[in-house]
Amino acid sequence: MELAFEKGFGLVDRLVGAPEQSLDLSICENAGSRDRAFFVFLPPPCGEGKGLRRRHVDVDSSAADIPGMAVLLLGSTGFIGPRIVHALEALGVEVVAASRGGHGPNAVALDRGDVAQVRALVRERRIHAVVDLLAFTEADTLPLLDALDGQVERWVMASSCDVYRNYEGLQRKAGPDPLLEPATEASPLRTTRHPYRTAPPRARDATEAWMDDYDKIPLEEALRARPGLSGVILRLPMVFGPGDRQQRFRWITAPMQAGKAQLAVNSAWAGWRTTYGYVDDVAHALAAASRHPAAAGRTFNLGELNAPDHMTWIGRFAGVLGWRGDVVEAPATDPLAALDLSYPMVCDTSAFRNACGWREPTAPEEALLRTAADEQRRQGSNA
Repeated sequence: MELAFEKGFGLVDRLVGAPEQSLDLSICENAGSRDRAFFVFLPPPCGEGKGLRRRHVDVDSSAADIPGMAVLLLGSTGFIGPRIVHALEALGVEVVAASRGGHGPNAVALDRGDVAQVRALVRERRIHAVVDLLAFTEADTLPLLDALDGQVERWVMASSCDVYRNYEGLQRKAGPDPLLEPATEASPLRTTRHPYRTAPPRARDATEAWMDDYDKIPLEEALRARPGLSGVILRLPMVFGPGDRQQRFRWITAPMQAGKAQLAVNSAWAGWRTTYGYVDDVAHALAAASRHPAAAGRTFNLGELNAPDHMTWIGRFAGVLGWRGDVVEAPATDPLAALDLSYPMVCDTSAFRNACGWREPTAPEEALLRTAADEQRRQGSNA
């Protein structure tokens, strides 16, 4: 789902001069181009920018290997999926990349709703682990967990930071006391369920009908209830980078790249803090979680270690783009006005780093330059 935003935090592309839309802010994973007004967390391919440096980081060898492991990737053609394929191959892992259309490297056409087909593939290809980017509802996920319990050695589920209680406050679904410290994996979860359900519900044949039943909390619970799967739950942040359908930082890069003297931004939005993650880095972490012994049976937050406010992000992009303009106040318009920005969405991501010896493989300035270059290419193609 373009949840990450790709059901997640994709509202930034509507902050400056964009048409009004309803906003669902979530933090989850890749579902293709189904929904455009959400926060999700996901990744696709990015080109090597001229003169950019790439810093390679290996997974700690102690994190090492489940020998001879083949990994089944469910959801291989979205924002994050192709990058996970690349990351697993770089680690020397055989990848079976499943999608409905069966496109891309190592691809196989697979309908996750056909449990018998999935089980047959697992046996035929000797699958040891599954990385599931498409776990959105109980109906599309619980039958798979039941069918493969005892058939695979590890299940990595891409979850979302929208499970935390601050999210329902941000969305004005409830009024809990804001948690001002970074959320750890043990922080309180939402008390409300189905964050995107509408009243009345969407028509059953509507493209977005599945969103009425979307919720990561019961899916996490279901995976934990099946210890034979050695489930790893990774709560994704807002994912950005080349190919991001939500264009989370367009509101910053577009005025700078157009040579504008001013960047208009609402002060509450400028001061709001949330955890972001660069697409390649998120994909690398998902790949590492599929094979690191210390990850089994655990839940982790993903994303940058020390999440700054948006004003700091403005400064970061200004630095790499050489922008010297001024930031000026703008009113809070829809969909921003619908949010209660007294609720930060910052997560403590130290547990995964410490347990698995992991750190981002992409240099921060490279992530910014690649993101900005992708935005500029898209602006040129739409001109």
